[in-house]
Amino acid sequence: MVLISEGHFSPYPRERLYDDRVVVVAAPDTPAQADALELLTTQPHVVVDTDRRVFPYSVLEDKGIPYRVGQLSSDFLLVPFLVARAGGVALLRHQVAVAMRRLSDLRIEEFPFPLPGLGIDMVWNPRLTDQHFVTWLRALLQEVAEGL
Repeated sequence: MVLISEGHFSPYPRERLYDDRVVVVAAPDTPAQADALELLTTQPHVVVDTDRRVFPYSVLEDKGIPYRVGQLSSDFLLVPFLVARAGGVALLRHQVAVAMRRLSDLRIEEFPFPLPGLGIDMVWNPRLTDQHFVTWLRALLQEVAEGL
């Protein structure tokens, strides 16, 4: 059994262990009727202060979608709190957004364009015949992955 990202090809049986996606998080006072694309183009963005482009802003730029950076954050973990407190939008992984929504009032919308996911698959050796071992290892790895 090998853990590999979804970007790597394997001819052997695969099973998803961990999956996440990028979502748009917005302040609770953003217009309720606005969809994710409208939020991205009309609301100021809270982004991490870095010299390189933060994924998936490259997708917005490639598609010619205008956006405005409204606030820079020195720390990734501060982004959801700044969105909830100061307004605007941000792009986060779904699991991070869900966890942060328990601490701050955040609206979560799906990213409007297809993106490669952050996924980890288990790839099983097709010659492995000990099903008791496979069942045990699968359960153990899934339990660990739930905490990610």
